[in-house]
Amino acid sequence: MVYHPRQGALAFSPHQIEAVLAAVVAFARWVTGQVVRPRRVQFSQARIGPLAGYREAFGCAVEFEQAFSGVLLDNALLDAPLPQADEQLARLHREHATTRLAALSAPADLAQALHAWMADQLQAPLQGKAPERAQAAAALGLSERTLARRMQALGLSYTAVLDAARHQAALHALAQADRPLGEISQSLGFAEPSVFNRAFRRWTGCTPGQWRQAARPPGEPSA
Repeated sequence: MVYHPRQGALAFSPHQIEAVLAAVVAFARWVTGQVVRPRRVQFSQARIGPLAGYREAFGCAVEFEQAFSGVLLDNALLDAPLPQADEQLARLHREHATTRLAALSAPADLAQALHAWMADQLQAPLQGKAPERAQAAAALGLSERTLARRMQALGLSYTAVLDAARHQAALHALAQADRPLGEISQSLGFAEPSVFNRAFRRWTGCTPGQWRQAARPPGEPSA
């Protein structure tokens, strides 16, 4: 992880940069429940304290006056599953973050926030029912009438944004070769597989099965 602080009116002090990297390592230890020891830590600045203090904080060798400041972590640590992972809680956090960001964002960001919310909804099985406009408005912290007014001002159509989100989600889902087409259809909120097939043909000019077959690497057997 390379740390490049964004300079404002006042430059970051060396102490701030050291504190940020130390916080990264401390957070990694907390979130993984392991005694995380980086493979290497380096700073672009000169050393400003006793070397023993750096080694105690980071648990590894620390270098100074390098090309950049950063922490080198082992790939096995980055790939390890989080012991505290909670998919349901993560979904609630994403929905709350989407709501707060929408409230803080300029109207021009509405399309991006709406698309992000739809993409999040399409990750869970919808059992043949598409994300509704009222749900979207509530998630974005708006009334349904305000959402409609802002979308109209930007020349947006709820149906068109949903269609684009479904298209993107469908391509991602079809890349999973072992996932049944019927399950994908339901997860995207289509009432029937035939409706999904018609929509996919409109998007790509072929059926979901044909697209998956064409995308399969040469020589790979059909699922």
